[in-house]
Amino acid sequence: MNDNVSPLAEEANAYYEGLLRPVFAGRKFLIAAQIAAAVGLGGLARRLTRLGAERPFLLAGSEGTGALPAPEEAELRVLGIQSTNVLEDFRNLRRALLNLPADVRRDLDSWDPAGTARFIFASPLADSVDVAGRKAYAGRHPTWAALEDKVQIDSFWDAIGVRRAPSRIVAADYDALRSATDELDGGLGTVWAADARDGTHGGGMGLRWVRHGDDGRESFASLGRMADRIRVMPFLEGVPASIHGIVFPDAVAVFRPVEMVVLRPKAGDRLHYAGCATAFDPLPDDRKTMRALAYHVGVALREAVDYRGPFGIDGILAEDGYLPTELNARAGGAMGRPLAQGNDLPLTPLCLAVTAGEGLDYRPDLLEQAVVVSADTHRTCMGWSVTPLRIRENCMFDVVRDGEEYRECLPGEERHGTLQAGPGPVGGFVRFVLEPERIELGRSAAPEVVRAFRFADRALGTDFGEFDVASDVRR
Repeated sequence: MNDNVSPLAEEANAYYEGLLRPVFAGRKFLIAAQIAAAVGLGGLARRLTRLGAERPFLLAGSEGTGALPAPEEAELRVLGIQSTNVLEDFRNLRRALLNLPADVRRDLDSWDPAGTARFIFASPLADSVDVAGRKAYAGRHPTWAALEDKVQIDSFWDAIGVRRAPSRIVAADYDALRSATDELDGGLGTVWAADARDGTHGGGMGLRWVRHGDDGRESFASLGRMADRIRVMPFLEGVPASIHGIVFPDAVAVFRPVEMVVLRPKAGDRLHYAGCATAFDPLPDDRKTMRALAYHVGVALREAVDYRGPFGIDGILAEDGYLPTELNARAGGAMGRPLAQGNDLPLTPLCLAVTAGEGLDYRPDLLEQAVVVSADTHRTCMGWSVTPLRIRENCMFDVVRDGEEYRECLPGEERHGTLQAGPGPVGGFVRFVLEPERIELGRSAAPEVVRAFRFADRALGTDFGEFDVASDVRR
């Protein structure tokens, strides 16, 4: 037994490996994602081959940061997509997948001459598409994706009796937006969210923080180009947090709360999404409320749209308690390392199998207990971000906290964390990870991520700039 893995985790790992092997063994999968690096496509490819799948074919928009899958692990084609932001990058990749270059199609047909491979679109914003004649596996139904529309979700909350912040849905009209803002601004401004007219958006790309006293004209100009309707909500002080789970045919498994590392630039109308972490602990009553909410929402998803698979609720631990702001009927970023830390569960293949409707004895109670216990025991304090700065080579810094700042370790010093940087789909990518023994349990990861980004500015010239962080108003 691995000394770092609990008996419960060992039991769950063995059970789900055995459960999923007959589903994936001997099958071919074409997998696409925005980046090819090991933390992206490589991780899923290795998971599937460990379950007996044949060597997969990987399609990536760009290489990304980190090691690429080895040739013996997968057939890899990088499409060389360049974009100005993450949302555009996803949409560029989707268009490219539907019109693959002739040489890529030839290689794909050589790898899969019978055309029996199934296609997996490994992107948070993915919908259900077939690629080069390969049918989607675990495809996303349009009614599921529609729940991510920021102007639709409040009616879902209301229909199932979920408490939320007040909001107004208005046309993308400046006067209507100003009227809603005047009504809802409680002194910290308002948050404007675009509809999904042009497709699902995430990572804050369709959000604008119209600060108190700002006339909102700049925000209107940018959102008006991508939306017909806009939701206006009061800006809520508090730690952004999400709660994740999986909907099974006859049960719902719910995990522990996860902090969303959302940083606040000193000026402007954008919020900066910088990943997620599990160092932070809500108050015990708030944790209980969040988990109860997730159970309730999971059941409602199954009853309302026949949903199966992973989901996540985003919201704010505001002064009046946890208030949800959006629902993602898919796997979010926390379903990776933040919630999988300390175990070797094949969580992504399991989610794929559930979504695809594989009739298995999933033992949701075992899964929930294994993930919650492991994630509570093995915390993460981390954050990541794209940067417009073009970083051409992978690099890694061992860093130490010196007062209020991080600096590079001197010879013989024990590192406090690592900062990794390298190529990204819009220029560069930066990831910070604090060593487990340095994590202050219960504390927000955001201040450490801000310090790490300041180090990146000094060491790499990334120009993230200064940020404020949320206040833990519940304490």
